This record gives sequence, C-alpha cells and structure tokens, in this order.
Amino acid sequence: MPFEAQEPMEPQLFTDGIGRITVIGGVVRLDMVTYSPNETDANGRPRQVFTQRIVMGTDAFLRSAEKVVEIVQQLTRAHGQQAAAQAPAPQPPAPQPAAAPKPNLQPVPTAPRGAPPYVTGPLFPAAPDEPPQPPKPPFP
Repeated sequence: MPFEAQEPMEPQLFTDGIGRITVIGGVVRLDMVTYSPNETDANGRPRQVFTQRIVMGTDAFLRSAEKVVEIVQQLTRAHGQQAAAQAPAPQPPAPQPAAAPKPNLQPVPTAPRGAPPYVTGPLFPAAPDEPPQPPKPPFP
C-alpha cells in the first residue's frame, strides 16, 4: 500500500541564526539570517543575508527566552557528560613555574543607556558595509 500523508506538514523556517534583535514600542523583532551561497565579505567568508523577521510582543519574547535558556542548559549538561566520557585519564599536574604576574584586567564596556536594542556578536557581527547606527531612545 503506498504511503498516504494524513495531514499536510506545517511550513518550516530554516535560518543560520539571528542577525539582529530590535525592540520598538513594546514589540520585539528578530531578524533571521542565512549565509549566502554566492556572496562573500571582504575576508572571503559567506555574507549574512536577511531572510525573514519574527515579530512578537515583549511578554511572548520573554517566555520564548526562558525556553531557549532551558534548552541551552540541557545541551550544556549533555555536552559536559559527553566530554567527560571521552576525556583521557587525568595526568599528574606538571610542575608550575614561579607565580606569573597577574593579568591587567580592564572592565568590559557596556552599551550606554538608550543605545539601540539590537544584538550583534562574534557569530553575527554587524556587516562592514553598514554604517553604525546612532543611539535611539527606547520609547518615542
């Protein structure tokens, strides 16, 4: 008997990640990006291209963020267990040289209040051809 689908499959969205998150007037916008198969940046890496936007209220976003944190914790625990199972037997510690000088740690700068509420980072840096955006107030 041939395969018969009982119900149609729901549409699915593929993304390589979130390029930018903005909050305007109590509405959160998540800009989804994918890597272009034929466009590259100045370093020859695939360029990120905006594909779709997910829009939701701040309450829904906060609930969604809680779910993401739960999954991150589960993945971290699973990865830790996997790494522990694959780790080689512990070796005796190597002799330590005299105390090394302490590193000169500087505080990490934080975004000033009123800065644009979007996120860029090492996985999704701002595109070099985009001029920096001036800070905007969080509410008009």
